[in-house]
Amino acid sequence: MTGLLGWIPLVLGGRALAGPVDLAGFGAPAMARAGGGVALLDGAQGVFRNPALLQDMRASQLAVGGWLLRGDLDPVPAVWWDTNRDGLVDDDDAPLEIDIQPDPADAVGVALGRPIGGRFGLAFAATLPVRRMLRIQTFEPSLPTYFFLDNRAQRFDMTLGFGWEQLRGISVGGSVQVIARARFTLDTTLDVTLRGATEQDEELGALVSELRLDPHAMELDIVPGLAPVAGLHWEVGELIPALDGLAIAGNYRGSTGLPIDVDVDLQANLDVRDIGEMEPLGTTVLVPLHLAVFDHYLPARWSFGAGWTSPDRFRAFVDLHHTRYAPMQISVAHVVDTEVQSQLLSLPDPGVDDGNEVAAVLRNTWSTRAGGEVFLPRWEPGRGIGWLQGVVRAGLGYEPTPLVSQGATSALLDADRLVVAGGLGVAHGDPFDLVEGPVSWDAHVQVHLLGEGSLPVDATAYRPGAPVDGGGVPIGGTLWSAGAQWSIDY
Repeated sequence: MTGLLGWIPLVLGGRALAGPVDLAGFGAPAMARAGGGVALLDGAQGVFRNPALLQDMRASQLAVGGWLLRGDLDPVPAVWWDTNRDGLVDDDDAPLEIDIQPDPADAVGVALGRPIGGRFGLAFAATLPVRRMLRIQTFEPSLPTYFFLDNRAQRFDMTLGFGWEQLRGISVGGSVQVIARARFTLDTTLDVTLRGATEQDEELGALVSELRLDPHAMELDIVPGLAPVAGLHWEVGELIPALDGLAIAGNYRGSTGLPIDVDVDLQANLDVRDIGEMEPLGTTVLVPLHLAVFDHYLPARWSFGAGWTSPDRFRAFVDLHHTRYAPMQISVAHVVDTEVQSQLLSLPDPGVDDGNEVAAVLRNTWSTRAGGEVFLPRWEPGRGIGWLQGVVRAGLGYEPTPLVSQGATSALLDADRLVVAGGLGVAHGDPFDLVEGPVSWDAHVQVHLLGEGSLPVDATAYRPGAPVDGGGVPIGGTLWSAGAQWSIDY
């Protein structure tokens, strides 16, 4: 029965924080700036960063793109584990090799926006991982795990928002960021029939004459989880002409996540026969089990930014983000409630200990982004496209780790990240003269450098999760992203 229940969290499958947009940004122009630009207009693509700019779209816009996301993390040592599943950890167990490399997270993105009346704008944007729509996966806290990275980009992310210019140069906006929530229910029966021993029986397992597992019903509900976003944008030059080109912006995003309530109703039927002079005996053991899992946590965040724009020459920006990680629930399955009932035995409070206890302390963090764009001289070659203009983009970012400390029995891995990004773009007129234009082609590259270090762990021999060769667990490595996007104003 323990073995069966132990598989349930693995089947449910998360080690995730936020999603691909928080990790890398949305849209090739912003991703080439390290995901920054709270005060910069990027058309419909800006709905993820600050919906208060949507009313400044010059025309309806469609943007479609795709990108790769890969990781190369420092390998971790093999650890002690009950790999032969005999209930003991000893020299008979082969060391457990752990693959901590995050799965590829290739994705496509689409954004669609439309200005209305010159002072109002609407936009929708979404990312869709091409390998899977959503992955939910709990983890074993005693094994080395990059719990912020492993599952982070393995889900869809979408938002719908609006922007409205209330006063001259001052606009507000709002949006809703959508992720998924789930509830899982499993009803199953395990039938075990025991018979009396004979002279030919050499093992205890020979006494089991019948073993049958009958899952009756399984139910998984996926419903939306909503995180509200409110934004503000101020074109300072509208009030102070000497500061023409300066913009100040801010927004707030509420928290949400993917709480999963797992209800398992296990009925074990035991049938005992041919045991000496003992009458045949049948009994039932009922074990209802309630597990709590919390995945894909989207933390509350305050964002502040300033940008300076010189039309057709350059744009520069600096962003500051305050992210509330302290209330985060780590994606580990916890036993919330259980009891054991049968005709022979009733244990309403069986005293079952939670084997996945995690004592991790997380802090709220301040992170930053800075960078800009330089526009190349406009060229008008004619030949059906009218004009061409290139742009060079670059950005830097710094993300400190929220992980302050943890208990001796867990091996959660994380490190500060330095984000370096760059990209190129070119815009031109519509060669078919079907739309107002421009038509834009943009590409980006991002590299995330994790701070090098080592996690000291209890290396006691045969302790589950302890490195076989002793010592600590190395931390470090890189993540990288590259992609391209096409957009058109119409």
